[in-house]
Amino acid sequence: MRWLLPSAQPGICSSKQPNSVVAMGPTRSRRCRAVIQALGAVLFLGWFSGSEAKPSISVWLSATVQNGVPIQNDGQRFGCNDKIFAVIDLVGLQGGEHRLQADWTDPIGKIREHIDYPFNGAGATRITVWLKLHPPKGSALFSFLNPAMGMDDFIGLWKLVVRVDDDTRLDTQFEVLC
Repeated sequence: MRWLLPSAQPGICSSKQPNSVVAMGPTRSRRCRAVIQALGAVLFLGWFSGSEAKPSISVWLSATVQNGVPIQNDGQRFGCNDKIFAVIDLVGLQGGEHRLQADWTDPIGKIREHIDYPFNGAGATRITVWLKLHPPKGSALFSFLNPAMGMDDFIGLWKLVVRVDDDTRLDTQFEVLC
């Protein structure tokens, strides 16, 4: 955004007095100061009243559950058979209807799971989503020999993209190993 300010040319909002001997009314510097203050007030009020604050998003991942609730840990590595929970905290929501979207993208760039969750809320809320990887049909027969059989596309760095109201976005990465 570009801001236009009065120039420093003499006679245009400068502190230099006009050449005339008799000054009628306020001086130019007072007029300019009043104009700038009024403009600042209008800009501030317009920004304050017309802006809707975007909510902030934080996400933590876990495969550990205690009493049916995911427990926060610092790990970003998960096994092929883990159920991976993403606990999403939203703060600063305006009151009303909202939409949360989450895309779980595998290491080759394919979206494996898409979640579209409409909800009503205001202030702060917590939403938990999860991903459970399933091996392709037929690979379970040989999984006792190699637990990673059929899971090659799942091994590596994953990305979880969380969006709220198509406006606020947060990307989180994690790793799946077998």
